[in-house]
Amino acid sequence: MKMFLSLLLSLSCVLGYAQGISGAWHAIDNGVTTQILATEQYISVTEYTPTSFNKTWGGKYEVQKGGSIQIKLEFHSESPSLVGTEQTYNIKTKKKSLEFNNKNFQRLSPDRKDALSGLWVITGRANPEGNISKMTPGARRTYKMMVEGHFQWLAINIQSGEFSGTGGGKYSLKDGKYIEKIEFFSRDNSRVGAELDFNAEVNDKEWIHSGKSSKGDPIKEVWTKQ
Repeated sequence: MKMFLSLLLSLSCVLGYAQGISGAWHAIDNGVTTQILATEQYISVTEYTPTSFNKTWGGKYEVQKGGSIQIKLEFHSESPSLVGTEQTYNIKTKKKSLEFNNKNFQRLSPDRKDALSGLWVITGRANPEGNISKMTPGARRTYKMMVEGHFQWLAINIQSGEFSGTGGGKYSLKDGKYIEKIEFFSRDNSRVGAELDFNAEVNDKEWIHSGKSSKGDPIKEVWTKQ
């Protein structure tokens, strides 16, 4: 019985940490914003200012007993050679704050969830005629993280470490309308502050995303929930 209670207590602690780290967090230091987005199994850490993108890194994570998190890096814009390695960081969680690697973060939008919440990967894209071609995610893939009203897309290669770009900010979803407000964009910082409107059809684990890209080109994409 004592062994069973001990195992139950350990499991409760691990689940508590996992639930506590899931969410959108940020810290601002000397004008530099560090943002953490975490789904139940995937995490990104991004640094940016109002006028520049600095770096982003992350991947799959597991919370360890004793207050630490182990991340298997799938992308690192600054140090691609780290992709594939496992890194361990200390964490402490409270209801509205998170200490990650000895830095304090505040929660942005607790308990805000919708049909898009989670990690998505692109699995289809329309050609100029409007016909959708299926895409099978391999080493090269494009993700979208949707966490408590905040989003980040990532174009990465999880084997070679090649980093093709990222962008993110805030989003809203209402009555089939999806709106993004860009807060950082690695490819073109002049797009920061722009708002983009799209149509969104969300059916369980499939999201059909259509409208115009940040360049004004028509797009239609299919995303699948991970």
